[in-house]
This record gives sequence, C-alpha cells and structure tokens, in this order.
Amino acid sequence: MRWIDVIGLGENGIMALDSDSLDRIRNASLVVGAERMIDDLADLDGFSGKAMPWPQPFLDIIPLIETHRGAPVVILATGDPLWYGVGSTLVRYFSPEEMRITPSASGFQLAASRMGWPLHQVATLTVHGRPHEIVRRYFSPGAKLLVLAHDRASPVRIGALLAGAGYGDATITTLAHIGGKDEARHEARADHWVSGQMTVPDFHVIAIECPRRMEGFLPSVPGLPDTAFTSDGKLTKAEVRAATLARLRPFRGGMLWDLGCGSGSIGIEWMRSAQEARAIGIDMREDRLEVARRNAEHLGVPEWQGFSRQLPSGLEDLPPPDAVFIGGGLSRELILTALERLPEGGRLVANAVTLESEMILLSAWQEFGGQMSRISVSRMEEVGRLHGWRPLMPVTQWVLSRGEASS
Repeated sequence: MRWIDVIGLGENGIMALDSDSLDRIRNASLVVGAERMIDDLADLDGFSGKAMPWPQPFLDIIPLIETHRGAPVVILATGDPLWYGVGSTLVRYFSPEEMRITPSASGFQLAASRMGWPLHQVATLTVHGRPHEIVRRYFSPGAKLLVLAHDRASPVRIGALLAGAGYGDATITTLAHIGGKDEARHEARADHWVSGQMTVPDFHVIAIECPRRMEGFLPSVPGLPDTAFTSDGKLTKAEVRAATLARLRPFRGGMLWDLGCGSGSIGIEWMRSAQEARAIGIDMREDRLEVARRNAEHLGVPEWQGFSRQLPSGLEDLPPPDAVFIGGGLSRELILTALERLPEGGRLVANAVTLESEMILLSAWQEFGGQMSRISVSRMEEVGRLHGWRPLMPVTQWVLSRGEASS
C-alpha cells in the first residue's frame, strides 16, 4: 500500500499541479514541505489535514512520517525529489511499495534548457549543505557543470575556487526562479564574481563553463603528480600510486580504508576516481592527518575523513570497507584484522619498502595466497651538466581478493 506521496513542485507552486496531485494533497492527514509551499495550502480548497514545515534537524522527518504510518502523507519537494532532493533520503527508509514519487521538471533540466546544453554532457552536483570545495574535482578543459547553490554567496565562493585553480576566465551563469514570473539570469567571468558585487537570490542553479585549456588540469585518473600533494615525504609516489589504485579498483560508492595514510594520497585519489566513493585514513600522527585534510580539500574531496589511532585496535568502530590499503604500520595482526572486516570479493593491497615489511608480506602470501609483485621506478635527473636515471626505492606489493583467502 502506497501511503506516502512525494510530489515535486515547479516555480509556480501547488496550484500549478494537476488535479490528481491536488486531490492527494487534499486527502492527506499530514503535509510536509518548505514554508513557502505550506503557505500555498491556504489557497487550496478542501484541505483539512495537518501541515508542517521541514523539521530541524531534517532527519526528524523519518519518525514524524512513521507516526502517521498507514494514513495518507504528502511530502512537497522541489522539482525532481530524487535528484539531490528529499526523495533521495526517504528511499533509504521506506520501500517503493509504500511510496509514490511524482517529479516535476528539475532545476537542472530547466537550467540545461536555458543554457542550451545537452544534459547528458553536463556534470550535475550540489553544494547545498555541502562543502563548496567538491566542485574542484570537476574542473577540466571544456567542462560544463550545473551546481545547485547553497545560498547567494555560492557563486562568489565557486568563482574564487575557479580562479584559484587557474580557471578565472570560466563563465559562471546563475539561474534563479526558473520557470516562474521572476526568472532571472546573471552571467560573468569567474574572477568577476569574486568581488561579490552581483546579487542573486539564495535559491538558484549555477552553470559553469570552463575554457578548453589543458595547463593546470588534474584528471580523475589515478597517478596525479607528486607536486599536487603537500607532504613531509610520507607520500606514495605517482607511478606506484597509479598501480596501487588500479589494484584497489575504485567504484561508485565504495569505501576504502587507507591505513598508515601519511599525506592521504591513496584515499584522495580513490575518491576522485569514482562518484560518491568514500575513504577513511588512519595515521598515528595528527600533523600528517591535518596535511592530508588540506590535500583532500584542495583536490576536491573534502569529505575525506582522517583519524589519529593505533593500529589495528583503532579499526573496531569504522564502517566496513570494500577495499583496504596498508601503506604504513604493517603487521600480521593488521592484515588479519583487515581480512576479517572485508566482505567477500573485497580487495586488500599492501605496499612495503623495507626488508622487514617485505618479509611480513611474503609470509602473508604463503598463508593466504594472492599476488606478489615488485614495482621499480627510475626518474631522470640532472647529473652535473648531463642526465641519468635515479632509482626510487623499489616497492613490494601484495594483492589479495577476500574470496582467495584460504580457510
């Protein structure tokens, strides 16, 4: 039985809905939505239920809905409720058999139509209630982005991020009240927005068009230059990092534990490589974690999390991983703990540069199987007036898929 209706509204509000949607609102025992939507109910004849604005904190909406279980409940949303909207939260708590979702045109769809951009060629994201730095990872030659703003300061903050990344000549267009009588559009270079002299409403969509220019571009493919990271030397070098991420196999929504994370490079590149990928870094030194947090913010994944803990005891309360990388603090106990927490098919990758750590990996390979390899990299450097190859320390790498572990 579907007792929850989630109805998307356009700029013209409730009274622009079709008769079926209006009847569902009239018959609801509870209606929840933004204050402006609740105010519109005064113009709807026949509604006699309870109307409430969004609760604070927002997740209190779940127990609120539960108190009306079985009675008709209507949630009023904006545009498409499943596109960074309330529907994305509700589907985690209520089944499709309980809930009917009726979208209207989303702000992204309308913004793309105003810009003349095919929507499948555009990256869509939101900074509403999220760090603005997440847009950094999407800056690329010729990129087109549509961003749901947090408030009227969002274009200023994003303009500063673009300018800081060398894209000050990118075009930022704000589109407010799309589809309504007060629709408004403002357009300027990113570095012009930084002055804060242009005023826009709090609720709007930001369209960003980056110039097709290659210099300074940092791709999402693993193996960023070492210079992209700040570090005290505790950094997996670019060539080894690329090989390590290839073995870890980042995927959408995957969770990585980066143990002995140092500057955070493995977890950061894991998150950059796949949409909604998550990473937790563990290191004993808080100063290194602070550097890693700054690296994550600078490279567009401010959601990266770092904790100062002992290994392996500090892993007990972490969410389960899909993959584990051990770059420091290697021990047999740490390997056993990681394998216990990995799901079937989960990946464990461990790197070693010392003979003592290599012996631990060799022992683990003998016990559990998997793959062993040695990665040797040499970089060209000046030798007086000439040039030669200077080898980096070779890295021994052990890779195991959880299903390969022996009993």
